[in-house]
Amino acid sequence: MRNKISSRLLGIILIWIGIFGIIFSISGIGITWYLKPIIQDSLLGIMDTLDLIFINTGDALLVLDSTLESSIENLDIIYTTLDNLDTTFDNISVSLESSADLIGGDLRLTIIDTQVALSSAAVSAGIVDNTLRFLAAIPLIGADYRPEVPLSTSLENVSESLTDIPDAFTDFEQYISETAESMTLLQTDLSNLAGNINNYENDLEDARTVISEYVLIIIDLREKLSGFQNDIPNIMFLISFLITGGFFLLGVAQITTLRQGIAYRNGDVIEGKLPDDQQEENS
Repeated sequence: MRNKISSRLLGIILIWIGIFGIIFSISGIGITWYLKPIIQDSLLGIMDTLDLIFINTGDALLVLDSTLESSIENLDIIYTTLDNLDTTFDNISVSLESSADLIGGDLRLTIIDTQVALSSAAVSAGIVDNTLRFLAAIPLIGADYRPEVPLSTSLENVSESLTDIPDAFTDFEQYISETAESMTLLQTDLSNLAGNINNYENDLEDARTVISEYVLIIIDLREKLSGFQNDIPNIMFLISFLITGGFFLLGVAQITTLRQGIAYRNGDVIEGKLPDDQQEENS
């Protein structure tokens, strides 16, 4: 009697398990096909959002590439200008050095030679002045020679006025030489600046190359995303079908459990053995 009650209780438990399993399997199949279009639409929406993100990213990269192109053109203009300035300063530096050599050399020597010549001419003019004064002093000749400033004095004054010019030319030569050196330093700085700008331009060119590669990557990702987006309905159907198959097999298994529970409840199972019909089914 006790074994019969235990068998009946076990049968009831198995019946409830079987019923719950069948309900769970049917509900799982229903929920699977109910959620399939919802999940599918959500995935398609996510794919559309990703595609929009890729489009915006690609457009941003194209804008950045255009900006870099404009920057490269501006840097190229600056580099060309600095290169021209470098050439101009080089020519100016050469001209200043030539001018310094001319002023401190030939012109200075010319002034000195002129001063010497004027001094010599003043001496000669003094002899002429004395001769003319002597002749003018003779009553018979009646010459009138009374200049306000004798020629020798005039020449001597001119010679003295040139005394400071050679030193001024020397100072001017030094000033021009220092200016030429400053121009050389400025030219060097301009050359370094032009070189740095050229390096920046090369870096921007490399950045444009990287951007082009990213644009190609985005295009490739969009193509793959589009292919996956087209396959989503088939993938969702396959997944739903597999899940349905799983729930169906689970439901079939629960039918066996239900039948075993009914057999236990009805007392058809004795000492743990199944009835002959279920033994044949299990075999």
